[in-house]
Amino acid sequence: MKRPGLYTAALLLPALSALPFAQTLRAARANTAFQHTIIALSGTAAPAGGNYLAQSFLNATLNARHEVAFDATVSGPSGVTTGVFVGDGETASTIALGINPAGPSFGFVSNPFITPNGDVVFDVNGGDIFMNTGRTIVALVRDGDLAPGGGTVTPEGALVVNDHGAVAYVGDVSGSTAVQGIFRADGQQTVSIARDDDTPPTGGSFTFLSNPVMNDRGQVAFFSEMTGGSADFGVFRGDGGALTPVFVANQIAPGGATFVDFGNPVINSHGQVAVLASLTNSASHLGLFVGDGTDAVAIALQGQPAPKGGNYGGGIGGVSFQGPIRLNDRGEVAFNGVLTGGTSTSGIFRGNGERTTTIALAGTIAAGTTGTFKSFDDFKLGIDGRIAFIATLAIGVGGVDASNNRGIWVGTSDGDLQLVVRTGDVIAGKVLTRLPQFGIGKQFDMNENGILWVGSFGLAKAAVFSRILDENE
Repeated sequence: MKRPGLYTAALLLPALSALPFAQTLRAARANTAFQHTIIALSGTAAPAGGNYLAQSFLNATLNARHEVAFDATVSGPSGVTTGVFVGDGETASTIALGINPAGPSFGFVSNPFITPNGDVVFDVNGGDIFMNTGRTIVALVRDGDLAPGGGTVTPEGALVVNDHGAVAYVGDVSGSTAVQGIFRADGQQTVSIARDDDTPPTGGSFTFLSNPVMNDRGQVAFFSEMTGGSADFGVFRGDGGALTPVFVANQIAPGGATFVDFGNPVINSHGQVAVLASLTNSASHLGLFVGDGTDAVAIALQGQPAPKGGNYGGGIGGVSFQGPIRLNDRGEVAFNGVLTGGTSTSGIFRGNGERTTTIALAGTIAAGTTGTFKSFDDFKLGIDGRIAFIATLAIGVGGVDASNNRGIWVGTSDGDLQLVVRTGDVIAGKVLTRLPQFGIGKQFDMNENGILWVGSFGLAKAAVFSRILDENE
């Protein structure tokens, strides 16, 4: 198995007002205003009847039309059930229900993804995958589907969907020489990306396949463990034909080090793959890299100077990069770097191998507040280089206490950061008390016009879209 150091790691609210409602915060936001629209709120009516319960909204995703797909637990005439819904703050519709007297009942539905044209892909009972096109519901993946190459497949692992509604997944294979594979399905056909009875490009055999990611061209990148060939670990890219080794152990890395092992990959629409890698034969033992199978570039290396002082991470075994990494179509990588030897302990950065830009640093003044950044949580990277991130402020500095020490910021650098929302803010008459934490569902997303987040308001929870307003709005 991979080394742990490479892993990036029922209540109702009474007397709530009905949807839709929004509130615009303009004060102290450096000439930028954000309109906060409640997409769904626990205690209010769900479109299929009953009310959303407070344990709802574990997963919410956003498309370019500002439509939000979310899962929820609903209490209604048929009892408590799970559901997948779509809303925009003005209207809401039901995509699928676990218990549905008026239509198909799925058992347990969760983890939706919404495409640019409004199709919604969702998980059923922790394995099967369906898509609602607005006209019909179709199965994309079912337990027992025929596996390309022989046998049948049982899906496992997280839902990976692209903007065309295609799904990539890891599956256990039965009745064949393979026991595991990575497959892509779109409702019309299923394609094998890699099976453990295939021969890797490096020779030998696959022993473990995991962490698939996919772009809109249907290219799938994944991590693998191997035996008997020239490499024990690798990151490959495939589309149903020959596999391309993007990064493999024992390969010479940019700068002359040697790759040893890899974390979870991310991929952009050009087929470029970003990954955290461990290194040997180098003063740096960890690094962030982008490659396409032909060329590779180092984005940041352990021990390398950061743009505004200090170095990334420490010596052998020291943590240099934490949390997720994000990659956009310009080949830029956003990352959370741990810093030593300077005035700051960590920061959010964006780099392309030639230039690294500081987005925010721990210990510096947080825009829109008199407090200072303490640590950073989840973040998203846009095609234009904007980064939205969740951060915690240092308690006791600038009037910050436990009631107002979390916020969301957005910007292209530390020179243009804007505060989007902060705990303690009042939205639609309710006080925001909690913002999402990385690793708990999918509760944070971004498009070119705004940011989607799931927050708590006392006992209530809500999915909120914070739209960036033009100067004249």
